[in-house]
Amino acid sequence: MDFTAVIFDLGGVVLNWVPERAFEPVVHADEVPGLLERIGFHDWNRANDARDGLAGAEADLVARFPDDADAIRAYRANFLRSVVGMVPGTAAVIAELQQAGVAVSALSNWSGELFAVTRPWFGVLGRFADIVVSGQEGVAKPDPRLFAIACGRGRLDPERTVFIDDSPENVAAADALGLHGLRFTSAGQLRADLVALGLLRPRPELTEPAYHWAVRERWDAAVAGAGYPWSSREDGYEVAGFVHLSFAGQLERTRQRFYGDLADDEVVLLRLDPAPDLPIVVEDGYPHLFAPLPVDRAQVVERA
Repeated sequence: MDFTAVIFDLGGVVLNWVPERAFEPVVHADEVPGLLERIGFHDWNRANDARDGLAGAEADLVARFPDDADAIRAYRANFLRSVVGMVPGTAAVIAELQQAGVAVSALSNWSGELFAVTRPWFGVLGRFADIVVSGQEGVAKPDPRLFAIACGRGRLDPERTVFIDDSPENVAAADALGLHGLRFTSAGQLRADLVALGLLRPRPELTEPAYHWAVRERWDAAVAGAGYPWSSREDGYEVAGFVHLSFAGQLERTRQRFYGDLADDEVVLLRLDPAPDLPIVVEDGYPHLFAPLPVDRAQVVERA
């Protein structure tokens, strides 16, 4: 089969979701599991997948569990805390599919209101030609109507479309509708599956190091244990969707364009040696790292 399109689920495939995090500002972490069981959170949340706004559903749940009102309201108020980052490696696969000319879109069970809150914070979402959100459509997976909406809006032939989800139920529903369903377990396995289907080739290995300019103050903090959440001087890794890197011949141009106003002692040049486990994809001639910059593997380059 000559596949031409791939549809991605979002939660658990592209973005990690840990709902407990949204409750922790008002409920001790040890008490959150009991709270979720008591209020029937997961059934309530599944019903919300087919809703756009959540004010009414939230008010109904508060009315049923008034003693937990503050905790219930915390979920919507703190929702961004529950989206704990990108699933490692998936964004690199998306970038490679784009380079291969494959139509890439998304289909997710997500309330419309909460997806709208999330979308600006994750640059990887901007890579999709279309995102069908269940809450905006009033119907959720595994209902076949939502798959039909995704294929119809993207003008996709189901028989030539791959659907990726971490839910076996949703994968089975896609298969029943004529799509080719793939169960997501990891980005590495997904990439191997897509190679087997002919959508991707084995990832070419880099033969030269890649470099990253960093503001020295930020890098010093990273080395001290704060982590390095940056993509460039202006954007964080999650907002950009990758970390900006350069090859040796691009360093001076990058330095002058983005860090030209800083003195030499205010910036630091970092080197990353190529390795098979680093998801680096070259786009428009520049290497992009689709993972946070590994502090322990970046070497400071001493300059004369």
